[in-house]
Amino acid sequence: MPGGSSKTTTTQNSAPWKDAQPALKQGISEAQKLYKNGTGAKVYTGSTVVPWDAKTTQGMNAITGQANANLGGRGLSGEYQGVINSGGYNPAQLEALNNTRDVANSSFNINEDPAFRQVVEQATNSVGQAASAAGRYGSGVHQGNLANTIGDLGARQYQAWQNRRDAANSNLFNMGAQGFNNLSAAYSGMQAPAQSLMQVGAMNEDLATRQLNDKLRIFNEQQNKPWENLSRLNAIASGAGQLGGTQTQSQPGQNPFLTALGYGATGAGLLGGLF
Repeated sequence: MPGGSSKTTTTQNSAPWKDAQPALKQGISEAQKLYKNGTGAKVYTGSTVVPWDAKTTQGMNAITGQANANLGGRGLSGEYQGVINSGGYNPAQLEALNNTRDVANSSFNINEDPAFRQVVEQATNSVGQAASAAGRYGSGVHQGNLANTIGDLGARQYQAWQNRRDAANSNLFNMGAQGFNNLSAAYSGMQAPAQSLMQVGAMNEDLATRQLNDKLRIFNEQQNKPWENLSRLNAIASGAGQLGGTQTQSQPGQNPFLTALGYGATGAGLLGGLF
């Protein structure tokens, strides 16, 4: 059926506000300059590792010197080695141990005690003086009193020796246990200089690790910065591309025959496929 009309073309312009366009163009231009010049891609290649302070170095040197002076049998390590070699005792302790051992292993002999003989002489004189004053010196009573006195002194002397011997055996046992403790302490003491050297070594290893990590940081930044810079440029370009644009859309016009019949735009939509 004749009577079709021409198409209607609609153009929609979504370009940025014209007053803002110079600023956007300048921003893109400056971004391109920054990218070409490498601005933002530079890497700080200086070290960020803090070196040892002078006092720290001085302390490390002092520890090292003291450790070397007491290592390998020198100085304090030699003293501790002597304790280990003597079963865990220093010279004074070893002397006390030997004296205690002598008492613990001794046998009772009252005649070998000079102090006891002196006590007997004093007791004999005292008993004799008392008997003489009573007019009984040399009598049976005198002799009986003297025998009782000396016997009592001997019994008390034996009991004192037995107590000393028991105490010496107990002390000898405790000193043996102390010797084991001294061995452990001496061994730890011998290791102390080496441990000091290891502490200084650990500090140096920590510094070396931080320096190596700093080199890796510089390397990684040198590898990544150009890509980061390119990503920035792409982000700016992508964002700018979304700031405006022009869109054109074509639509068919109304059929004048349908308009004359009163269908208008609605009829064109419903019956347009028939014409």
